[in-house]
Amino acid sequence: MNILITGATGFIGRQLVRRLRQGHHIITVLSRNARRAGEILGVPAYGWDYATQDVPSEAIKDCQIIINLMGENLGEGRWTQARKHEIYASRILSTRKLVAAAPDSLHTFVCGSAIGIYPGIGDECYDESYAVPEQLGFMQSICHDWEQEAARIESNGVRRASIRTGVVLGDGGMLRKLLPLFKLGLGGPVGNGQQWLPWIHIDDIVSIYIAAALDSRYQGPINAVAPNPVRYREFTAALGQALQRPAFFPTPTFILKLALGEAAALALNSYRIAPKRLLEEFGFQFKFHDLPTALANLYRQH
Repeated sequence: MNILITGATGFIGRQLVRRLRQGHHIITVLSRNARRAGEILGVPAYGWDYATQDVPSEAIKDCQIIINLMGENLGEGRWTQARKHEIYASRILSTRKLVAAAPDSLHTFVCGSAIGIYPGIGDECYDESYAVPEQLGFMQSICHDWEQEAARIESNGVRRASIRTGVVLGDGGMLRKLLPLFKLGLGGPVGNGQQWLPWIHIDDIVSIYIAAALDSRYQGPINAVAPNPVRYREFTAALGQALQRPAFFPTPTFILKLALGEAAALALNSYRIAPKRLLEEFGFQFKFHDLPTALANLYRQH
């Protein structure tokens, strides 16, 4: 298959490109720094500044599948109004331009999304049947609008899948930020530790993206989280055990809010999410079902 990937130098993107290359697919990537992307990934790369440029025609020509992973990192910096605009535009505007530039050869569009589309409070378990309300917070608005932009491509007869990703565990992302603290014995729960953490192993999220790209059954919103979510307190205890370090230093809610402002919601919100469609419709086989096994696998890689 001829596959175009955006956001390919990111945490998920690098592993995705590697796996797809092993499958002998033709991979092209779009990046703001094409030279760096080409050197890192070993595939043809084209420069694209989504904010000021249209999608390069030579990059998207004859493309059959687009996998759109583009988006500013939510966990970097405080959510000022300017930062919120960057986060929003990096997802919505880039998706809009990709949809507008889609060639006649395109038959599949796989786009990122996130579990932030759900309310993020309490213990209720949500699946893809959740009806998004009209009144939305910042995170829900991003995810809702992102999926709506991606869905526009369906009017062209293109299959679209929106991957609602949870917290990805691997050599990057949240785990990379937590490891130094935990290795020093300074890790622990955030807030009261009762909030739900919808995690997924990097190997499984990459497999889901590949399945969504190649299997025509994958369409619409798909929750990409492991079958067994845990509370944050359970997560920190399991990580401490995997690293053989104590994990009892809590981070009070008010400290986190002082440090991060509105962005503290990333750690304090509670998301109990079920991968219902993956399990019941597609029969997806998770490699890592339980958190201790996933963390043991990842810790051996460090």
